[in-house]
Amino acid sequence: MTDEELLAKIKEGLSIVGNYNDAQLMTKMLAVKEYMLNAGITIENIESNLGIVTLTIGVLDIWNLTSGDVRFSDIFNNLITQLQIKSMPDPVVS
Repeated sequence: MTDEELLAKIKEGLSIVGNYNDAQLMTKMLAVKEYMLNAGITIENIESNLGIVTLTIGVLDIWNLTSGDVRFSDIFNNLITQLQIKSMPDPVVS
């Protein structure tokens, strides 16, 4: 899935139509996506339904930051944990 397709899904989830703040939303989406990748979440899981919802919540979280407040919501962090578990490789059984 391209970043443009991900952005379209996020905008749909946020009920945003047209080109309203596309550049700003894209920047925030790329930051949250990179955060998720660095947390060990696979691109397949980022592009899953749960991943897109999590990405959307993360974008909304940083959209609504107040000056000096840098943190994600509890629901975002809980969903990140679920995606991290889903992204773990299957254990090798010998």
